[in-house]
Amino acid sequence: MELWRQCAGWLIQCRVLPENHRVTWDSAQVCDLAHALRDGVLLCQLLNNLLPQSVNLRQINLRPQMSQFLCLKNIRTFLCACQEKFGMRKNELFEAFELFDVRDFAKVIDTLSILSQTPLALQSGFRPFPDEACVGDDDIYTGLSDQIDDTVEEDDDLYDCVEEDENEGDDIYEDLMRTEEPEIQQKVEVDKRSCCLQEIRQTEEKYTNTLESILQHFLKPLQPFLQPEDIESIFINIQDLAETHRSPASRGAGVYPAFTSRESLSDLHRLQGE
Repeated sequence: MELWRQCAGWLIQCRVLPENHRVTWDSAQVCDLAHALRDGVLLCQLLNNLLPQSVNLRQINLRPQMSQFLCLKNIRTFLCACQEKFGMRKNELFEAFELFDVRDFAKVIDTLSILSQTPLALQSGFRPFPDEACVGDDDIYTGLSDQIDDTVEEDDDLYDCVEEDENEGDDIYEDLMRTEEPEIQQKVEVDKRSCCLQEIRQTEEKYTNTLESILQHFLKPLQPFLQPEDIESIFINIQDLAETHRSPASRGAGVYPAFTSRESLSDLHRLQGE
């Protein structure tokens, strides 16, 4: 039996995949298994099935919807727990992009095979793999990334065994990129200066809110896991930018209603510079 089919059988043993999952069908292909694993959710649940509480489900996104950032975060949480909880060495693990981009799915299978043979996994009573001679299947991994379709709908049944946290946060990207319907204007602006002032104010507010979201949803959660130089490289000047735009935005919002059609844009710039 091919190694990937033995891997699928082990995942079913571990109650990560349902027994009737399509990877068990005669027509199943290795890309079916790759698609089920590449968002990292089931891998994290796998570790919890082998060792309860080895992964904090609050640290992962249970519905990443193939968002690269969220999927990679889930996968890296799995890889980190493999080292810290299961004693696996770094050279026994695949790289996050090797799974997400399906660059080297054979290495993913090898990592899971090694995981199945760790003492903690064996203590759980699940039979490791491979447990029989493997059919040569190296060729099936060639071009696998081209077979993966990000538009395939999620199989909700896969996640039935994943315990959702009631305090699960919203999708980070949706928080940042969400566009709200503009409020109905109570007063029709016909003056050109007023329209310009309003556009400046709204642009500044949106930019400031985005900076604040980056600080809250990205910088703060990642600080415990990154070196100071990495923080500086990734989020260069982001805090200074937020502070710079925070004050003018609040002052500009306060002075905007006082402007009339007789006052110029230079007055707003002067007030923001004070």
